Amino acid sequence: MELLILWDAGAPAGIQASFCRELGSFLPVSPRFCENPLLVTGFRPGRNQTDATVLLDSLDLYKRRSGVRDLILLVVSEDLCREGDEYLFGLARPETGNAVVSTLRLANDHYGLPPDDEELFDRLVKEAAHEVGHLLSLPHCRSRECLMYNPLTLDDISRQKRGFCPGCQDLLGKPS
Repeated sequence: MELLILWDAGAPAGIQASFCRELGSFLPVSPRFCENPLLVTGFRPGRNQTDATVLLDSLDLYKRRSGVRDLILLVVSEDLCREGDEYLFGLARPETGNAVVSTLRLANDHYGLPPDDEELFDRLVKEAAHEVGHLLSLPHCRSRECLMYNPLTLDDISRQKRGFCPGCQDLLGKPS
């Protein structure tokens, strides 16, 4: 099964190939970087954020019109939200095989800290793997170091390991 990765123009440039390789090293999918045919829509001026559900709707429509059957991950730089949540790192819609992640809140400089490209890359890989895990039918996990732990803060993502706990690996059908 392939995972098509669509990279928005505002997302960090130059890391797409490394990102694909890293995701492929522990996910049971074959990531492939593709040109992004979509415009980022869903901006909510009152919140100064982009509604992640609107982005997922756009991905759903794209898949229906193009006939794409693979999983899709959209990487954006916009701050994501949805009704009922102050912010989101990412969001998945398993029933259609689409997910979106944002780099904005994964970056140190969003919090007034010195920029660190390595930390941003590490967090992006972990958050993307978390959302793809949902696309592969994995639920949230109670193990705070597992990628399927529900990250509510940047510290939660930083604490996670780049991999799944044994229970989640069993659910994936991939050996530890």
